Amino acid sequence: MPELPEVETVRRMLAAHLPRRAVARASVSGQRLRSASLASLPERLRGRHFREPRRTGKFLLLDLDAGLTLLSHLGMSGRWLFWPKGDLADDSLPHVHLRLEFTGGGRLWYQDVRRFGMLRVVPTAELARDASLRLLGPDPLVSPPTGASLRALASGSRTSVKAFLLDQRRIAGLGNIYVSEILFRAGLDPRRNAGKLALAEWSRIAGEIVPVLEASIARMGTTFSTYRTIWNEPGQYGDQLLVYDRAGEPCRRCGTEVRRIVQVGRSTFFCPGCQSRSAWARAARHEV
Repeated sequence: MPELPEVETVRRMLAAHLPRRAVARASVSGQRLRSASLASLPERLRGRHFREPRRTGKFLLLDLDAGLTLLSHLGMSGRWLFWPKGDLADDSLPHVHLRLEFTGGGRLWYQDVRRFGMLRVVPTAELARDASLRLLGPDPLVSPPTGASLRALASGSRTSVKAFLLDQRRIAGLGNIYVSEILFRAGLDPRRNAGKLALAEWSRIAGEIVPVLEASIARMGTTFSTYRTIWNEPGQYGDQLLVYDRAGEPCRRCGTEVRRIVQVGRSTFFCPGCQSRSAWARAARHEV
């Protein structure tokens, strides 16, 4: 699933090309996304002008004039594709569920093979009360968490630190890839109880969140299968991952074999050598 860095990459690219473009024509595939019909989209989008796109967590907010916003979530396999000159678009491309053609040329399409994504037009003024957004926690690039704030959020929690960081009600945008990477860099075992972590441990986690996300954005995100930029390019951060999807391989820091376990139905990758209490205790005493 595309996570915050992938969605932010798309947002930044669209921000360079989308504002002030007017929708001349809009059409939909007739299929449903997340069990929601797209039938009303063409009428609501036709004639509208796009403004500066925004993002919160994994949601893309494509603001329009007339006080409307096209709310988008990429789900598991969604992607936005853009052609500055419409005649360059491949009309045979399958699984395209929204096609926008702009006045003066250019096309923007939403493609989604698995159809778990979301496309809805909602009043911009009502976004804060929208069911998809109102329960989201702070966006870590907008409001970077601190060790103290994370510790306070986790007070009394009985879940693992991995599950805690995946909870979008606490921090919006973190997903499986980057939580595994953040915990590795912070030296925390993903199975630890979130409610029992010390302030210093939460501070290490907080200190890795923004650097990991920004490093991925700088390389256009991570692609394992379907994610692409608006230019249909894969993300380039995959070769920078230290533990994610590297089960059975030696840790790039200590050589211990990277392990894979399943937590809350998701794969977790970690290094038993680097992500142990004893490893960080030795590091604190300058023994490693």
